[in-house]
Amino acid sequence: MTSHRTSALAALSLLLAVLAVVRLSAHVGSPDVFFEGKAGPYRLLVAISTPAVVPGVAQIDLRVLEGTPREIRVVPLRLTGPGAVFAPVSDRAVRSDVDPQSFKAGLWMMEAGAWQVRITIDGDAGSGQVSVPIEALASRTLKMDRSVALVLLPLGLFLVFGFIAIVGASVGQAQVAPGATIPPARRRRAWIARGVASVLIVLVLVLSNRWWAAEASNYDHNIYKPLQLQPRLDDNGSLHLALHDPGWLTFRVLDDLVPDHGHPMHLFAIRTPALDKLLHLHPTEQEPGSFTGRLPTTAPGQYRLFADIVHANGLPETAVSDVTLPALLVDARAGDDSDATAPAAGAFDVDRVTSTLADGGRMTWERERGALKARQPYVLKFNVYGQDGAPATDLAPYMGMPGHAIVFRRDLSVFAHVHPFGTAPMAALAMTAAASTDPAGQPMPQQPMPQMSHMQHTAEVLPPSVSFPYGFPRDGDYRVFVQVKRGTAVQTGVFDVHVD
Repeated sequence: MTSHRTSALAALSLLLAVLAVVRLSAHVGSPDVFFEGKAGPYRLLVAISTPAVVPGVAQIDLRVLEGTPREIRVVPLRLTGPGAVFAPVSDRAVRSDVDPQSFKAGLWMMEAGAWQVRITIDGDAGSGQVSVPIEALASRTLKMDRSVALVLLPLGLFLVFGFIAIVGASVGQAQVAPGATIPPARRRRAWIARGVASVLIVLVLVLSNRWWAAEASNYDHNIYKPLQLQPRLDDNGSLHLALHDPGWLTFRVLDDLVPDHGHPMHLFAIRTPALDKLLHLHPTEQEPGSFTGRLPTTAPGQYRLFADIVHANGLPETAVSDVTLPALLVDARAGDDSDATAPAAGAFDVDRVTSTLADGGRMTWERERGALKARQPYVLKFNVYGQDGAPATDLAPYMGMPGHAIVFRRDLSVFAHVHPFGTAPMAALAMTAAASTDPAGQPMPQQPMPQMSHMQHTAEVLPPSVSFPYGFPRDGDYRVFVQVKRGTAVQTGVFDVHVD
């Protein structure tokens, strides 16, 4: 038995293959931030579209679900440090002409890093305030629109040739009386002046182009470069994960990671291409950037790894890699680790709204009527029932929360780990609770965040439903894994949806 296990582990070590790391941020392919919670007496749903370039404008959509607002003001602040205390003048959100409960605003994000959008509501129930953490990360360089270039090119040529013509005229015909013939010497000076002006304008254009290229190169250094994830399996069955910084902004380090609802890393492994097996693991940090964990009983195949971490400044990141695993027969699950299997060998069924759980119960999705649309905020609500068909009475917090939703696009270009409060990590949400003030500068308490330690909730019983605010970033087919805890066991519902 020992020899067989050693051989299997050796084969696993040889089969482990690391492929290219894809572009990542707090999530993969899902940069928008969604939040559902309370600002004092008001419950609201917030969707924030972060800018692709920094400096850039974040677009904010708010809908007050409970309460009647008179005015909503928003302001960007740093998530930590002095910038989180001293707020600039806030901007007033614009009320929708169609829905009086909905508002829009745009905020400039001037520097890369972890930020928060502080939302203050005044209305019939008084004032309330809450902050939503976001990441301002430049992901690309904007290209000039072709139609704009077609307009600017003739204008630029007009300025260039106009400048040359003006210089020639000022030396030539402008120096003689009106109607008089230009002397040959004066004409020759005019041509020389045009030549000098041409050389000067070419020199200016060349130097300007070099200056612009240097500025663009400097900006390219600020474009987000994802962490690299390198997995390795040793002979005793431990999976080692090494994070490497390829070189980005100086404020990113690997010795500042903080626990997010109890763990420094949340590792999700999904078997490809069927997306039929999911592992939710929590490796332990051995040293900065180095993690170790034991794999549970695993079906063989190609898996994509998504490793969620949070820095001390509140910036979340997700590192991505691919591995090939043979079958593992030793179940090494511990603590909060869990796994799930999709029904019907992973076949997609976008019409299925009921999922059978491993304990014989079931989970249903109260899906929105009609087709779901891309980049629209939704509250995804799921109900849990026991084997007898009655609403479950034994739901307990799973790592300090009523549940977790893991969203994959079918081609794995989108990954998101969502909580009942939204897409921001709980560690970052906890940081927003400090240093909140009202318009007069007085401290104002915010909506309390859920406890980070799941050990404090073992006796708490939750309602038989869980919901998640989220908006699908692109059209296509998605698979959603919804995890809840019944008693002491984690149960996972699996749902598919097509987004228009």
